[in-house]
Amino acid sequence: MDEDEIRDRGAVAPDFLTLAEVAAILRIGRSAVYDLATAALRSGDDNQLPVRRVGRQLRVPRALLEAWIGAPITWPIVTPTTTLVRLDPVPSESRTPKPHRRSSQPPLPFAG
Repeated sequence: MDEDEIRDRGAVAPDFLTLAEVAAILRIGRSAVYDLATAALRSGDDNQLPVRRVGRQLRVPRALLEAWIGAPITWPIVTPTTTLVRLDPVPSESRTPKPHRRSSQPPLPFAG
């Protein structure tokens, strides 16, 4: 499989990452990444987050981020909130229905 096929399948990270993507890669909050980006832009220090301005937006070149963290980036980004989708759905008859739970609260006066 060549690089074009891998890219078509979405397995290669884009050349420029958004700050939200960088936050997911580094496993830190978005605000923390914005703080790092602001500090890097103000100081111009090469040892800080390698952020670049693209128009009015901030982007991080993938190659520079990989050099900065000292490891390649795996793509797509897997986060704790990533939803995995089953490709082979479980047949409905094999699922056990959940028991109906009645609420101990009185019904609302406008409920019909």
